[in-house]
Amino acid sequence: MALYYRTTNIWTLKNIGDAFLSRRNPSRLIIIGAFYRNQMEQNVPGNYVVIQFLGDVQQTYRLYCFSTTQNGKQFVYQAHIQRIHQGKRFVNNICSMAGFIAECRVTSQFLPFVRISTKGNVNESLKLPIEKVSEKKRHKLVVCMAPTYALMEWRILLLGIELWLTLGASRIIIPIQSISKDAFDILQEYERAGLVILRHWPKWPILSDKNPNGLVLSRGIEESHVNCLFFAKPWAEMVAFTDLDDILIPTQPLKVYSTANIDILQNLANEHPQAGSFLFEHRDVRMVLPKDEPMSQLDNFNFNFLINANKKKKCTVWRMKTRVIVNASRVDTINMHESGINRLGYVQVRIPCHRAHFYHMRHSFREQTTGQSIDMNNLVRLLNRNFQKRLKTTLRFIAKQRMNSSLTETLDDFDKCVIEINKEHFKLKVSRCMTPHVCYLKLKSEVKCVASVGNYEFAYASGDFILRLMSARFTDSDQNCDAPISKIVKGNYFYAP
Repeated sequence: MALYYRTTNIWTLKNIGDAFLSRRNPSRLIIIGAFYRNQMEQNVPGNYVVIQFLGDVQQTYRLYCFSTTQNGKQFVYQAHIQRIHQGKRFVNNICSMAGFIAECRVTSQFLPFVRISTKGNVNESLKLPIEKVSEKKRHKLVVCMAPTYALMEWRILLLGIELWLTLGASRIIIPIQSISKDAFDILQEYERAGLVILRHWPKWPILSDKNPNGLVLSRGIEESHVNCLFFAKPWAEMVAFTDLDDILIPTQPLKVYSTANIDILQNLANEHPQAGSFLFEHRDVRMVLPKDEPMSQLDNFNFNFLINANKKKKCTVWRMKTRVIVNASRVDTINMHESGINRLGYVQVRIPCHRAHFYHMRHSFREQTTGQSIDMNNLVRLLNRNFQKRLKTTLRFIAKQRMNSSLTETLDDFDKCVIEINKEHFKLKVSRCMTPHVCYLKLKSEVKCVASVGNYEFAYASGDFILRLMSARFTDSDQNCDAPISKIVKGNYFYAP
């Protein structure tokens, strides 16, 4: 024995053994939300819960739900799982993480929570609260905005909110990741008035070997839209999915009134009774924000600058990318520019551009000399009249607040960055997931910002991990209005996910 140890190099044996090691790739699900399935959407009996999660696109998943009957008997159900954008996003794995929805049958319609696991053992499960229905009143038109990422231009924020409200929307849902303090103050006043719903959209926690925030298409806009859809389903009839600067406006802006968008959608629904979703083109509008004075008061703001927005691109045979508005009960997932999973035979309907389209109200750094002439005067008068009322009601407590000066140069930087990303795409070989999050790295802004940050917990299940957001709060952002990374603060195993 002594001779063996004297003549054998243990490290050599170890190095030889390392050559035969293989790495196991465990399932690591990040739960984004859990929602009740409205029974009016079902074509089968029973009570169902829909769970949204972020996962690796190269893996297949099993998920088990555990619920308890009134007499204490446990009910186990293997979820039906679908990727939220199975189509064009499925052809490659450049963005290696994406959203999924899992539907489980449970014992009761309004359970406070369900337990979930990748294994059929309740002892290896995570307790998952189910989101409560937030509204009792039905709303004809609700808007789900893309999350705010380093949003510092408060005037575009006001433009988007006031245009949607003026033309018929009654609720606007805005997920927050990071935003200037002034813009956040504005949103909080709209929220107190019951016009806006703010939701947390913190960065996901870094896993032991990868950062999900850089591996999800466009930093999770599609995942956010699906989350917003299930949040609004119980009380919304039609839901629009868009950015702050993309708004459905009548093709002739002179013909505007308080229910204009609702009437457009109702007429389309009457023509297409099997429609689950409507796809609208959007047309770029030449818009230049006014040169504001530093630290100008909010009550000095108006929408007169729209009068100079007198050109928009014409409708052509070449289709522009689209925005989508859905009948909430007929659709389960949303891609960025179209619907994903339509329920029970309902279909996606493309709306001709000349019939109705979105206006893309981006601040312009390039003179647009061609296009269709438009007259915004009636719309400007309506917006200004409504905003003056708003300053005396909804915004009265911050009407005299001095706002941060214009940051349109950041929009110019962003435009240049997106151009470079597009150049890379045309080479058919990209260096990263198709996301513009790298575009903000060059910004040097001293504007004070607020960000959402989350605390996560995890459960271990025989080699797999399930994470969920325990809580989120608004706090000061990192430099350049960037949101901090969420933290994992609780778990039941000595390995981190």
